[in-house]
Amino acid sequence: MVTMGNHRRTEEKLFDMASFKEAWQNACIHTKWDKGNPPAVYIFSDRIEIISTGGLPVDLNKDEFYKGISKPVNSKLQKIFGQLGYVEQTGHGIPLIISNYGKQAFDIMENFVNVTIPFNYIKPDSVSNETENTVSINEIEQRIVDYIRHNSSITIKELVSASGYSDGYIRKILTSLKEKKIIERQGGNRYGKWIVVKR
Repeated sequence: MVTMGNHRRTEEKLFDMASFKEAWQNACIHTKWDKGNPPAVYIFSDRIEIISTGGLPVDLNKDEFYKGISKPVNSKLQKIFGQLGYVEQTGHGIPLIISNYGKQAFDIMENFVNVTIPFNYIKPDSVSNETENTVSINEIEQRIVDYIRHNSSITIKELVSASGYSDGYIRKILTSLKEKKIIERQGGNRYGKWIVVKR
């Protein structure tokens, strides 16, 4: 909190800086620079997205990636980062991001890896005084629930268009909401509809 005269300005921490730092360093080290698309950071009103080009290394699967096994595409760049003190150790960046934002923070595509860091994210295990029947959802999940509540027949394509998130990220959010039993799907993909069970 900063005091200026008789006025007080409250500074609010929107996101975990260490997670952002790791995501950006990983994007630089793992981007396939020969593709001509450098890593990028996009800032929105409710989130930051860090995008790297090239997808996962050929000999690294998603489970290994989530565990923090590091196989940098640019080993020389990694050494430079290490010598400059930007990288203290390898293998802890991804688990750190997952511990703060969950696996849904990662949208792993064939040619890109997109890391989404939402603002004001509340980890489910950090919520106190909740009953056993109460399930915590974050701001982004709540937004998707609201879209579904207003249109039970909304498609994934329409959710992508309305929210601005990628197809893969929307699917992860829907999976998370179904696992938390917040929503259910009745019927098939073409003629089915969504049911909001809670909230």
